[in-house]
Amino acid sequence: MNIRNKVLFKTALLSISLVLTSASAISAVIPMMLNQLSGVSSSLIESVVTIPSFSMMLFVLLSGPISSRLGKKNTVLLGLLLVVIGGILPMLTTNITWILALRLVLGAGLGMFNSLAVSLISDFFEGDERAQLVGFQSAVQGLGSSLATFVAGQLALINWQFAFLCYAITIPIALLFFLVIPEPERGEPAVSSTGTGRRSGGVSIPVLGLGAALFLFMTFIMIVYTKTGIMIAEKSMSNADFLGTALTLFSLSTMIAGFLFGRIYKWLRNYAPFISSLLTATGFVLLWFAQNVTLVTVAMLIIGFSFALFIPYIFTILTKIVPKGSETISISIAMVGSNLGAFASPYVIKLVGMLFGNETASFAFLVSAIVFMIAALICLGIAIRGKGSKTQAAVHS
Repeated sequence: MNIRNKVLFKTALLSISLVLTSASAISAVIPMMLNQLSGVSSSLIESVVTIPSFSMMLFVLLSGPISSRLGKKNTVLLGLLLVVIGGILPMLTTNITWILALRLVLGAGLGMFNSLAVSLISDFFEGDERAQLVGFQSAVQGLGSSLATFVAGQLALINWQFAFLCYAITIPIALLFFLVIPEPERGEPAVSSTGTGRRSGGVSIPVLGLGAALFLFMTFIMIVYTKTGIMIAEKSMSNADFLGTALTLFSLSTMIAGFLFGRIYKWLRNYAPFISSLLTATGFVLLWFAQNVTLVTVAMLIIGFSFALFIPYIFTILTKIVPKGSETISISIAMVGSNLGAFASPYVIKLVGMLFGNETASFAFLVSAIVFMIAALICLGIAIRGKGSKTQAAVHS
């Protein structure tokens, strides 16, 4: 293909990643929904943000068999169709059951092409060009999340139900993908990276531990999306409408950290999760203290940046400690832990609040700060114990 067509081809291929992390884009409407949907519990309304993670988790695992039957292109298009349906239609109802059901549809659609967004790059490109596009794909996810959050926040100023229109961007993306991207040729069945096709030795305890770490991390990170707006209302802060912009800046900070992760990892190595957890704890302490949206925004920038250091570190370590041939199942376990944590977040936080007799958003931020401070101490101990040895030894310890 010529250069002009190649640019269009890459644009179409990367465009599907714009919506991959958009499930939390409507976080700014949570306080508005709490006001309008009287009689509905706060944890149920917060699930509007987190419940897509549940169906996404299931369909990440099912996307392989589905694409084997339908083909990769048709699987992506079906996923995009589900995103349009599950993303936009909640604006037509105020029934929480229907909203949650449609959000499950959204998650199913996103899960269908989550892994395909990367594997399609491998199908059409190789070498340095492939590596460059994989890097761009990660950045496009962050950009899409930022744009969707900003648009949803602006639409919510008109009416909270209009925020769901942010998913309308999926329609031109689907059209572009349909017109430009062909079905990739079917290659030979994949073998293990040793080239021998040998079976792996199963899933190790460290892999399960990393999956559990992602579950815990996402459980308490998600309250940035679900509790910040509630906390602003609890403290009657001025300029509350700035929340949508603050969430956009939160997403942008994760994108910037993603770009810088390679350099930061070379510098910090085993201390990366310690620094990430410590910064996250600091951000939550600031949210707990915050009395104005300026400090809220600063805290969210800190949490967003540190959040984007922890996740790629986990997956970097994962690829180093798993046996050859176990990479796929190990990454799937990690993704299940991440999505399950995001889904369970409002219920876990509510349970903690009930146990301590304090269900305010501010208390949730304090609990998160304590959790991440404990995590920082654990990560520091692991890093010190593994100093001078390989990263794998530090993790196994």
